[in-house]
Amino acid sequence: MWSAISRLFPKKNDSLESVKEVSNDLAMDRGDSRRSLSLYDSDGLDTYDLKLAKQKATVKWMLSKAFNNNVPENLKEPFYRDHEDQEHLKPQLVHSLANAELYCFALANIYSDPNYHNLNHSGVLQALARKGIFIPDAHLTETVLIQTNPLKLSAHMSVMEAVMTLYAKEVATPDRVCAAVQRFRTNSQYSTQNNLMPTDHEQALLLWINEAVSALKERTQQEGKEIRSGNGDKILADFPKISDLQEICDGVSLAALIAFYCPEDLDWNKITLNRVPTVSDRLRNLLLVNDFCLNSLPYSVFHMMPEDVSYMRGTMQPNLVVFLADLFNVLEIHPAKCVRFDRAAASLTQGKLCFIYLFLYY
Repeated sequence: MWSAISRLFPKKNDSLESVKEVSNDLAMDRGDSRRSLSLYDSDGLDTYDLKLAKQKATVKWMLSKAFNNNVPENLKEPFYRDHEDQEHLKPQLVHSLANAELYCFALANIYSDPNYHNLNHSGVLQALARKGIFIPDAHLTETVLIQTNPLKLSAHMSVMEAVMTLYAKEVATPDRVCAAVQRFRTNSQYSTQNNLMPTDHEQALLLWINEAVSALKERTQQEGKEIRSGNGDKILADFPKISDLQEICDGVSLAALIAFYCPEDLDWNKITLNRVPTVSDRLRNLLLVNDFCLNSLPYSVFHMMPEDVSYMRGTMQPNLVVFLADLFNVLEIHPAKCVRFDRAAASLTQGKLCFIYLFLYY
């Protein structure tokens, strides 16, 4: 219990200087001259703006789907700063949200169906409802959503989050995930008797992460590979199993998942393990994930910032879930060129039924 709580809240006495050193070290490890990420300001969590972080991550994800992962340069940063140093959504995006254009483009690309074009907001909400995604807000009406002066961004956040949930639900179906797990978990420890299939996409994604990380753990131990602990010692890799999505905030499981599929692009020896991870440990692992998404994938699927995951709060969880669904898409359904695991596997669209022990989820 204490271990899980420790992962969620960074220690107050963690040195921010060490965090900056981690970022600089990783930039040097990459061997390039790009500016290292500056993720933590001088006040750390005290000045972290969760609301703005949520808005940025959500709008960036919507843009990626609306433009089919080819966002115009002038929209890659959807917010601008005014003369008072306040951030606002760019005017063209205000217009695209108010006339429902962004939602239409996103749904049309998700389903490869041009019939989603030219819907108004009511049509978008009805389309979501037909797919089983309901927004429990009686005040969310066409009148509210078409306003531009000012834009009701909080109302649009509800709609964008609903689209995110729909996408994750469609991509990470239990049968697809189970088909993937069956391919790389064929040893005697994996049984399909007297067990239950994941009930939804979130449980399916948890299963996928745990089984992939477990397979990586077996691989490293069979090869006698060692990994770096937080204090620099070399130890045998002992990746922990997660029971909740918030346990991903230390970056270990995310980095290990990617290392399993793309060992040439993310070496598991670079993952930092600690029983009680520090801010520096989390940042180092999450920067590995961020760096992989920026440099190894044909388009980045990591629309959050590493500190959004490290400081994980409940409102950011849908963004984390949709990131995992995007990862599942580029690692399993449509494998990127960097994937080295079983690229010739059978299609996951015809996923086989499989079952998993209930204790993986509870």
